[in-house]
Amino acid sequence: MPATLLKRLGMVLLLGGTLAACSRFRHHAEDEPLPVKKVEEEIIVAAWAEPPRLPAGGGSAQLLVRVQKRGGAAYPDVEVRFRASTGTLYSGGNILVTDRQGETRDRVTTQHTVTVTLNAGGTRYRFRVPVGEASSP
Repeated sequence: MPATLLKRLGMVLLLGGTLAACSRFRHHAEDEPLPVKKVEEEIIVAAWAEPPRLPAGGGSAQLLVRVQKRGGAAYPDVEVRFRASTGTLYSGGNILVTDRQGETRDRVTTQHTVTVTLNAGGTRYRFRVPVGEASSP
C-alpha cells in the first residue's frame, strides 16, 4: 500500500525499526522504555487506530498492530506494548503478543486527543488519535 494512502487511513508502516511513512518523531520526557522481547530479524509493523479520529467529547478506539516478516509472512508471538499520553488502555500497558496472523490489538478510551506509543518486538513508534472535528485548512 502506498505511504500516502496509509497516511490517509491513519496507518503507519515501520520497517526494521525505521519509519517507512514520513512523520516527525519528537523526544518527550515521558519516553520511558516500553520493554518487550526484541525480535532478531527485520520486521514490518503496521499500526493504526479504528476509528482514526474520535468525536468531540471522546470515546474509545481500537489500536491495531500487524507484524510481518520480510516477504509478507505473518509474524506470530511478537511482544507488543502500548502507552497512551492520556486516557485508559484496556491492556493497562501490559505486554500483548501477536496471534497466528501476526496481529494484536488494544483499546484506548479518552476524552482528549491521545498520543499512542508502541513497541513491537523492539520497533517503536508514536501516533496520535485526535478527538473532535478536523480543523479547516
